[in-house]
Amino acid sequence: MYPSKSQYRPGEKVEIIATFEVTDDLGNYTVSCTVLNFHDILYKTEKELKLHDEKVVFEFNIEKNEKEMMGFGVEVDLYRNNKKINSLSTSFDITESWKLAPRYGFLSDFFDRDKNDDKDLVQLNKYHINVVQFYDWMYRHHELLPPTNSFADPLGRNLLIDVVKQKINYAHKFGMTAIAYGAVYGCEKEFYDKHKDWALYKNDGTVFDLINLIYIMDISKESGWHNHIISEFLKAIKFGFDGIHMDQYGFPKEALSIAGGVKKIRRLRNEFPVLINDTMEYIEKNGYKPALIFNAVNNWPIDTVASAKQDVVYIEVWPPNDTYQDLYNLITNAKKYAPDKQVILAAYMEPFSKRSNVPVEYAENATIMMMATIFASGGFHLLLGELNGILTEAYYPNYTMIDNERFVRELRNYYDFIVRYEELLYDFNIVDNTMTHTGGINGEYVFKGTKFSPKAEKDSVWTLIKEKPGYKIIHFINFTGLESTKWNEGKEKRSKIINNIEVIALVVEKVKGVYLASPDIDSGKPKKLDYEYVPHEHGKAIRFVIPQLRVWDMVYIVCES
Repeated sequence: MYPSKSQYRPGEKVEIIATFEVTDDLGNYTVSCTVLNFHDILYKTEKELKLHDEKVVFEFNIEKNEKEMMGFGVEVDLYRNNKKINSLSTSFDITESWKLAPRYGFLSDFFDRDKNDDKDLVQLNKYHINVVQFYDWMYRHHELLPPTNSFADPLGRNLLIDVVKQKINYAHKFGMTAIAYGAVYGCEKEFYDKHKDWALYKNDGTVFDLINLIYIMDISKESGWHNHIISEFLKAIKFGFDGIHMDQYGFPKEALSIAGGVKKIRRLRNEFPVLINDTMEYIEKNGYKPALIFNAVNNWPIDTVASAKQDVVYIEVWPPNDTYQDLYNLITNAKKYAPDKQVILAAYMEPFSKRSNVPVEYAENATIMMMATIFASGGFHLLLGELNGILTEAYYPNYTMIDNERFVRELRNYYDFIVRYEELLYDFNIVDNTMTHTGGINGEYVFKGTKFSPKAEKDSVWTLIKEKPGYKIIHFINFTGLESTKWNEGKEKRSKIINNIEVIALVVEKVKGVYLASPDIDSGKPKKLDYEYVPHEHGKAIRFVIPQLRVWDMVYIVCES
């Protein structure tokens, strides 16, 4: 079961597709569909299922409201002779723009065998991926569009530009934004040889390059490369892409330029935002509104690029940002520089690669822990692409295919969850009180039943405290029984399940209800929790019990705002 599109715009008709395999003709089948916003039922309908039906589509319109983004849960129940025999869940969201909830994915295969094949986009749609980076789709780094339909890319892969175009069209069919990869300063040797005065040099006079293949050019306005690469980006937009993924390599941070015959030091932290802004302005001047995403490699230089004219903040994560706490810190720090932009982390799961030489279940365990961390911290994650592919390194064509249906279902549960509850995860009005409301001298939230910490620590339950108008939000991420908090290490086992966590929460507002939701339990359906008022040194608090914590639980307390 899945929606027809990765994301809907206000006023669009929503379609939920349920497919069936009918194995017998005994009895009468009916199927019901219930749409909820959090715990509130908005819409409910029922259809008869004929013997040979393999698909049922539920269509409905959601009335427009004042919210910029809104997530919905969908429950579909299958009945035979009025008895429920199966149930599945999915979700969808309605937003003004993709950038309010950028669920980033990738494509990197544009071979002849991929012609007329949309299975990869079909699967990405089931994960609600609404922004797709087309990685290494281009002819050269300095000349993006190829001279012929069939061409060899910089690493010798034989690709078809017609397939690239076709994949863009498939993406658009599912409501996805198609983003073209483009290195901001990369070129091949033949271009460098003709424009050596446009390059960047080391302090020993040798040119900067990447793996002796890609030469690094001077992006400053004083260099001819500046206008050249922006014009290439415009060509990609005219070809059909919706935007550009502007990549850098994390080095050099400072280099020598010889543009115009004058030797100068270039500090790229100052040059990047100029290039981003000029790219946006030039493409807009030519009649397009591009989506721009710039790669702040390992958080550099986040302080100068976060507020530039890009649509989101994107960080490719590398050591020394090794721990779950580091992931949280990257996201919360970026939000301070750009409070009106969402944050995407590219955190590649090396345990899935063959070179890691660990059992696949170790990689699966680590991935679930990492997703829980990133999502609960208010971030998005570039991980999934192609047909159930997972990124393990920065060269996307080396992705790893996953074929464990149980794990695929788990991934879908997590993506369903962040869509269903996106207003509690990604609203720009959310305030993070994690380090001020619990732990140490902070007594607004007290937890009992095991070891808790407002920091991501091994053998402990990590508590994140947040709020927005009308809601208090508590995330529990379970590291109990884990010996390491490094996110890119395989985990031999899952966290130890914790039962009956007692919560005492000081809430000044009148409480209207307490609810628990988890992607690990019952497909993320919300469960109402009983609560009572108990004495507190600052008045009275509410007390309630969380029945079970596996990996990630989210509690939301509904208050009178």
